[in-house]
Amino acid sequence: MAFLRKYPGSHNFYCGFTLPDGKRVQKSTGQSIRARAMDVCLAWERAARIAKAGTFTEDASRRILSQIGELVGVEASHNVSAGDFLRAWADSKGLTKAESTGKRYGKIIADFLAFIGEARAEKNIAGVTAADVAKFRDKQIADGLTPASANLVVKTLRIPLNAARRQGLILTNPAEAVDMLPAEAGERQTFAREQIAALLAEADSEWRGMILLGACHGLRLGDAARLSWANVDAARQSLTLHPQKTSHGAKRKAEEYPMHPDVAAYVESLPAGDDPKAPIFPRLCGREIGGAHGLSREFRKLMHRAGIYAESEGDKKKAGKGRRFMELSFHSLRHTAISEQANRGIAREVRMKLSGHKSAVHDRYTHHELETLRREVEKVPSFTKTH
Repeated sequence: MAFLRKYPGSHNFYCGFTLPDGKRVQKSTGQSIRARAMDVCLAWERAARIAKAGTFTEDASRRILSQIGELVGVEASHNVSAGDFLRAWADSKGLTKAESTGKRYGKIIADFLAFIGEARAEKNIAGVTAADVAKFRDKQIADGLTPASANLVVKTLRIPLNAARRQGLILTNPAEAVDMLPAEAGERQTFAREQIAALLAEADSEWRGMILLGACHGLRLGDAARLSWANVDAARQSLTLHPQKTSHGAKRKAEEYPMHPDVAAYVESLPAGDDPKAPIFPRLCGREIGGAHGLSREFRKLMHRAGIYAESEGDKKKAGKGRRFMELSFHSLRHTAISEQANRGIAREVRMKLSGHKSAVHDRYTHHELETLRREVEKVPSFTKTH
């Protein structure tokens, strides 16, 4: 049975009702007048009952949303099509997220709309069902995507559909009803010092600098390739840059990092020009990261010349479309840099500052060596020895 309540300090009434899956929830009605709030609450409860009975069609959802709009005295926004809403969301993320993330979101949305067909995409977004999302996920598997990548597709669709729910365009998020597939998570490895030496021996001048920036500072592949002389302060022996992954928004702030002596020596060996906008790596700057001729593939070829192969490149090599997870890649240099700092006793907060990490995701990049952990364990006095 639906009910209303008002929390201390809240201007509007909250409605308590039961979702089709049996879960009890409380949502703000957006109404401060009790009679209007009850009308909205009862409409939600009616919609949940219809959905539970399996008759929650597009027409039914549109009718209920229209009734809610009439009850609260506003025009119902029920004419938003799935295609218009999802494309607009993808376009907005292209402006606020990293370029690679924006492209990935845009492709998933385009593929999903193509999957449900133009006719369905032009209809109300309330017509998108959990079955649509589940079948789209299963198609990704059939086309060769790994379970982990297929799960990422579902997680991505949940974001705009949740936004549609918050805006009142749909009552429940259909993607949240789709279960995640069991998937083994790969773990990125670090390069041994001997492997880095082998890479440096095989690398040309530009790749040598890229490798040093990755191993010493943990720079991502794209951030390293985009560096220009404007990022270098020779007097202060520092690098100043906006990491691409975190450089969005009006309040973004450039970060200054002290150069590792290896990097400083490399930079000093280069012929600096008069143009601060000139790239440090002219051949690599502006290149795509992925693709058959991208920087990632070129670095992998460099690894092979140095006699370094990822485990998944052997007998366990994965087939199919989508991005394959490699235990060793240029990004492993970022893991290497952070792990080297951790294994030499650099405090976690300092490591986070040096790597540009803002959250606990930093811990995934820290791989402690056995001897480092052993020294920490042995700091605890013996329980059996008295001397």
